[in-house]
Amino acid sequence: MKNNVFLRTLAMAKPYRGRVALALLFALVFAASSGATLAMLLPIFDDVFGAREDNVSTLSLDQAMSQTVLPELQEFWNSVKGGNASSAVESIKTVPGAFLDGIHRSAPSQALLAVIVTIVSLILVKNLAFFLQTFFIASVEEGMLRDLRMKVYSHLLRLDLGFFARSRSGELTTRITADVVRIKRTVTQSLITLVRQIFLLAVYFFITLWVSWKLTLVTVAVLPPSMALILLLGKSLRRKSHRSQEKMADFASFLGETITGVRVVKAFAMESFEEQRFLKSVNAHRKYEVSLRRMKALSGPLTEFLGAVAAGVILWYGGNAVIDGSGMSPGRFMVFLAAALSMMDPAKGISKTYAAIQAGLAAGERVFGIIDTPPAIVEYGSAIVPEKLSRSIRFENVSFGYNPDNPVLKDINLEIRAGEIVALVGPSGGGKSTLADMIPRFYDPDRGRIFFDGIDLRKLSISELRGQLGVVTQETVLFNDTVFNNIAYGSAGISMEQVEKAAEVANALEFIEAMPRGFSTVIGERGVTLSGGQRQRLAIARAVLKNPPILIFDEATSALDTRSEKLVQQAIDALVEGRTSLVIAHRLSTIKKATRVLYIDNGRIIEEGTHETLLALGGKYYKLWKMQF
Repeated sequence: MKNNVFLRTLAMAKPYRGRVALALLFALVFAASSGATLAMLLPIFDDVFGAREDNVSTLSLDQAMSQTVLPELQEFWNSVKGGNASSAVESIKTVPGAFLDGIHRSAPSQALLAVIVTIVSLILVKNLAFFLQTFFIASVEEGMLRDLRMKVYSHLLRLDLGFFARSRSGELTTRITADVVRIKRTVTQSLITLVRQIFLLAVYFFITLWVSWKLTLVTVAVLPPSMALILLLGKSLRRKSHRSQEKMADFASFLGETITGVRVVKAFAMESFEEQRFLKSVNAHRKYEVSLRRMKALSGPLTEFLGAVAAGVILWYGGNAVIDGSGMSPGRFMVFLAAALSMMDPAKGISKTYAAIQAGLAAGERVFGIIDTPPAIVEYGSAIVPEKLSRSIRFENVSFGYNPDNPVLKDINLEIRAGEIVALVGPSGGGKSTLADMIPRFYDPDRGRIFFDGIDLRKLSISELRGQLGVVTQETVLFNDTVFNNIAYGSAGISMEQVEKAAEVANALEFIEAMPRGFSTVIGERGVTLSGGQRQRLAIARAVLKNPPILIFDEATSALDTRSEKLVQQAIDALVEGRTSLVIAHRLSTIKKATRVLYIDNGRIIEEGTHETLLALGGKYYKLWKMQF
């Protein structure tokens, strides 16, 4: 699973492989120029400030380079023209040594000038390479961030309602925001930072090997224990990072609930209570985050300490070799010491990068967990595009439960004929809304089948099926947008005239025109600036504009006052005329136009008939009517 997450994370960079390759190239140039800058210490100590032989110190810089570097470059060029790649590689490898030899043969003052110009040039190249590396990788990072967020968001939109019922909104929000950012960093750390640090480590290692293989063995001795510690810390970091992200999702979810329910909090004067709950949630996240940061901070110092121990050993053996004059000049020793000490920084960087990658992989497991969740509602085979309903919607022995052990619907047999207005009544929790949710395939039956003009609902195109439906619920969903855009939601190319007509049919035109900017008024998140009746009438106007052949009203008037209910009911009556309609209602006064009434209790259809028939029956519907009137 871990390797799978890592490979899938890296695969996100595939569309940007050209820019990644350029960033890697400049990371390599950065590492090479850093090592070359360090190597320039050798001629400073040995050829400029050190003792020199008279016969090799009187040449001009031009003469010295003509004798050393130019022949090597000529050989390289001849190999390139002759198409001999291996010979060209061997030739170019000798150029740095020839350059140092040329400096050694030139006069001290000219050697000093050459070293200064070379160091300044190398530092310019090094910093330019670092900038270009960041330049290219920045677009890769942000492109991947956009791609992954779109992938998660698109998949979320296609998941079934059952998934959202089982999930917390705060946790989903955290996964698509904070977790995705951590994954982006993982790719950057893996492809660029880690590679650059490895390049640097390799360059410094080869410099030490070039100077003295014996002292290099002492330097290498510190790596195995250091790597073992890094791996142990990495595993622990991944676990702690996973828990920290879960705790962050907890308080994000808690915060969302509090903001949504702030009216209830204030009504019950529960501010202090909610503060304590929030403090507990934040403290839980703080505990893991503090532990995580402390552990991240530990990896670098541990690596550096082990490096310092190695440096002490190097100083002892190398210093004695210089003092004894046993084959090592002060310049060579200074280069070795500088290279060995420089290895600490990339080694420490690798440990920190590894820790960051582990945190990113923990986030990856959570994000890919969403992407890998299969939607429960899918199209089977070649989806059929349904014609406008002409016969009926038929339930055949349908049973369903959100929990398989506790069915909400039990052996439902029902036929809703085209053009019929069917009302569902009964106690709360009886299964009315669930039955209505089966028609647009928000859920599929556990047992039994539903037919649309004789075709199994599961064989139909989901988008085309839902395109024939208009749904208005008690909890109206409006967006933080203009009145026009809320009514025209889901309908492309709609004119103002069409929107105004829909608002008029829904009894909404009067209050819309009274707004400061009319149809251009922004109504706030969830339509917070509107009353309940106004929100419902906008939802009905949206359904009017869609002009669907099938309508579902789920408790559309139950939360309204008498005047608002009357206006909304008038809009509903105008809308259901000539359409196949399913009306769920607690207030029986809203279903007078129904051609058939179903009394549903405990997941079963208990009574069925017209309003008058059921009253005459004197059963449960009669008792409910008597209770209300």
